[in-house]
Amino acid sequence: MPLLIFAFISIFGTHHFTLRTYFPKVDASGEVQYTASGDTVFQQVPDFSLVSSQGGPFTASDLEGNITVVHFFDTASPELQEISSQLVRLQEKFGEYPEVEIVSISIDPEHDSAAVLQQYASIYGAKENKWHVLTGDRQEINELAQQGFGLPLGKQRVLVTDRLMLLDKEGKVRGIYKGTDEKEIERLVTEINVLRDEYGKSR
Repeated sequence: MPLLIFAFISIFGTHHFTLRTYFPKVDASGEVQYTASGDTVFQQVPDFSLVSSQGGPFTASDLEGNITVVHFFDTASPELQEISSQLVRLQEKFGEYPEVEIVSISIDPEHDSAAVLQQYASIYGAKENKWHVLTGDRQEINELAQQGFGLPLGKQRVLVTDRLMLLDKEGKVRGIYKGTDEKEIERLVTEINVLRDEYGKSR
C-alpha cells in the first residue's frame, strides 16, 4: 500500500498525504502540550555530543536539515548483520541524495570502542558523509535514546532493539520500522521519499 500511495502522488502531483509525528511532549503531570493555536507539540532530538568511528565529534546540529535513519545497536547483537545489510541497501538507494543519511549509535560504549566501530563501518562499507557510526558516554546515549526516541531502558542501558527510526529535518520522529522485516524496509524507503517530496513542495 505505501508504494501505491507514493506512485499516486508522484504521478498526480499535489497531495495531502503526510507522515504522522511520534512522541508528543508532556508536562510534569503527564498532560500533552499544545501550542497557542491548539497544535500538538512534539519532541525533538535533544542536544547531544557523541564521537564518530573516525574520531570526530557528532552533535545534534549535524542532524539539522537532513532526513535521518537512526539505529541504536551493539556489535554483539545477533540481529546486527541482518539489520546492517538493510542499512547498506538504504545507503545505496539514497546515495545521490545528500540530505538523506544514516546514524548508527552503539549502546555499549565500553565494548564498542572506536576500533571496533571502525571495523564495523569498514565491513559494511559505511561512507564517511552518509552513514555515521557513533559512540560516546553511556549516560548521554541512554538519555538520547529515551528522550529523543522513546526507547526503553533496562538495567543501566538501553535495551537492544531492532527498530529503525526516521527523523525529519526538524529532528522529530516520523516513522518507526522493524529493521529485520523486508516489508517494513520497503515502507521506510517509501516514507523517506514522501518526506523528500514534502520538503521539495515547501520550497
